[in-house]
Amino acid sequence: MEEVKVFKHLRQESYYNDLYDKFTVEECRRFEKYELSEEKKGLKKKDKKDKIKKELIVKVISPTALYFIKGERYIEKAERIKEWIEKDRALDERVENTIVPKNILCPSCRSEMILWMKDLQNDYRDRIEKVLFFFNCPNCNKKRLIFENGKDWECPLTLCKKCGSVMDSKNKKKGRKITTIYTCPNCDYEEEDILDLDEKPKPEEIDLNFEKDRKRFCLSDEEGRKYISHKEKLKHISEMIGEFGKKAEIEKKVSKIKKLNIAQLKKILTKPLEKEDYINLEFSKPEIGREIVINFTIQDNKEDRGEYDSRIELQRIIKKKLEGTNWKLMSEGVYYRLGILSGRLRAYDNEEDLLKLIENN
Repeated sequence: MEEVKVFKHLRQESYYNDLYDKFTVEECRRFEKYELSEEKKGLKKKDKKDKIKKELIVKVISPTALYFIKGERYIEKAERIKEWIEKDRALDERVENTIVPKNILCPSCRSEMILWMKDLQNDYRDRIEKVLFFFNCPNCNKKRLIFENGKDWECPLTLCKKCGSVMDSKNKKKGRKITTIYTCPNCDYEEEDILDLDEKPKPEEIDLNFEKDRKRFCLSDEEGRKYISHKEKLKHISEMIGEFGKKAEIEKKVSKIKKLNIAQLKKILTKPLEKEDYINLEFSKPEIGREIVINFTIQDNKEDRGEYDSRIELQRIIKKKLEGTNWKLMSEGVYYRLGILSGRLRAYDNEEDLLKLIENN
């Protein structure tokens, strides 16, 4: 029994390495081509400032950008090649492990057919890649192609480019040339496809500059390690700058906070509270520790205001008036008994506490 032919997807690792480097070279070439076109545009400008700007781009910005492109391609290389290898290995395993259809009979002589090849192919009917089994009849040499789901392979339908109908086809053979003529049954559209069996495939164009550019654009392991080290240093510097900027912003906000003493606190609250019929604001003796906490009481002078509305309105006024100051109403809010409301206020007076106040807001 002849060995079944199987198209192997998995290649030598050098194949994937060369393929990745090819993509790297193409990307870097595109970048250089674009930069060269921009440079030519800049040469037309005679303004001194534009000339300086162009020199900065050509000598600093473009080479730096290209260096980062090469470096990022190096960082991604190992992982991307690993993905390609794993994908192709999985395809081979799928082809190998898919169960071969049984009892496939020749459509002409009804003899049992023999499997001679298998591969992955797209089924145009549902556009899903499936394992395709190639069978051969040992008696009449007829061929039969069957997908893993048991369905026969069918030649993809050719649609009319004019009206979209399925086209009829017929073949003519002259010497080593096979001409397929497609005609539309609904309109007068016709086209032909010629297959010359003697026609030699065009040789792949050799990229004479590839190896030279590969050395320029594809970093060696030593160069790659240097890039990673530089990138880590830049990241650290960027984080430091970010922290300094954040700290400077917070310090700026801290400098804008109004630092009120207790007398100023009472003054800033009394007038707006009295305007809303809250009277006789009194403060207790402050509790002085790491923070300064002071209890307050006030009387609701509005007879038709209920307990809930009284508490909510008082909290709203106090919070609004203390915005942008170093005083805050404590989280437990306000208590109410027989028209008397009470609560606690906290002062933030050192830099560390003021920073926390800013961060929490």
